[in-house]
Amino acid sequence: MDLVPLLLFSLAGTVIVTGVAVAFARRAMRTQVAEGHNDVLVPIFLTTGTIYAVFLAFLVVAVWESYDAAHANVAEEASSLATLYRESAGMDAGASSALRSLIKEYTEAVIQDEWRVQAATGGASPKAREAGLNMFRLFRQLPPAVRQGDAAVDEAALTLMTRVQDDRNKRTLEAGESMAPIMWVVSIGSGMLIVGMTCLLYMERLWPHILMSSLMAGMICTLLCMTFVLARPFHGPLALQPDAFEHSLGVYAAVDKTP
Repeated sequence: MDLVPLLLFSLAGTVIVTGVAVAFARRAMRTQVAEGHNDVLVPIFLTTGTIYAVFLAFLVVAVWESYDAAHANVAEEASSLATLYRESAGMDAGASSALRSLIKEYTEAVIQDEWRVQAATGGASPKAREAGLNMFRLFRQLPPAVRQGDAAVDEAALTLMTRVQDDRNKRTLEAGESMAPIMWVVSIGSGMLIVGMTCLLYMERLWPHILMSSLMAGMICTLLCMTFVLARPFHGPLALQPDAFEHSLGVYAAVDKTP
């Protein structure tokens, strides 16, 4: 589902349910409300609301930081591949050609295969894994004379390849992670409690009461929806895309054209 329809559907449902709940609560409380009713309830509501606001703020910030870290990790992996492709120019001609071919194979496997797998199941692509391993195997198979002549370049290339694999491992772990179910139970349950408490407050006029309760419920709903969308960086309407790797393919083409 796209982000805008998801938000609109959730907001509409929340506002309708909240409005109906307020109307029923007022009807049931009309003969029960006495002087001092709000004086007792408001401090309890404010304390509970403050605790929930702190919890929800922590939750949203934690999820956003996780999403942003996944985005930065993808950018670093793709950037390291582009740097490795450029650096291969200093290697032996045969080794350079073989390494560039493997880098392209790995990048295309990530874009065409692994990204789809991670979005669907949070897993990894055997094609990308094999291409990554073949880059290391290439250096193991180099003749001793080539190794000795390209020692400095090979060492730098191996460092970049190790960074790429570290970033890929992080990306795979991040694709399979999601927020613990208990956190959803606490966040949604506490939000319902806060909205329910607004129904127990009493105002002389119905519509201002419904409006204020609905606005609070809508704000909580929006924040929870954004948390839900960002909790899995590689899945959903705001899923990360392999744009950085596609940019790296463009860099490879530019490097190949350079004499």
